[in-house]
Amino acid sequence: MTDHISNHDNLTDSEALQLELYLGDLAMNFRGAKEDLQRREEIVREYHSTLAKLYQHGRYPNLDLDSELPDKFMPEEYMRRTRPSRYSK
Repeated sequence: MTDHISNHDNLTDSEALQLELYLGDLAMNFRGAKEDLQRREEIVREYHSTLAKLYQHGRYPNLDLDSELPDKFMPEEYMRRTRPSRYSK
């Protein structure tokens, strides 16, 4: 999914939105893969990679809860940015 996003220095608003929507799809797929631990691991890796791509381009989304993974699977940087009083490392 993320391979066709341009590699120039800045993401367009449309590209950033596309990545944010993809995070929501990944979160939904994660919830649907309850018994498939290997699939869940793949989804978590892809989720982290996609969010990192947004960060690399200066985009720091505050995602809807439906677009997030359970807290223990979310990237630490996201948790520090969105829940600074609850999460510190």
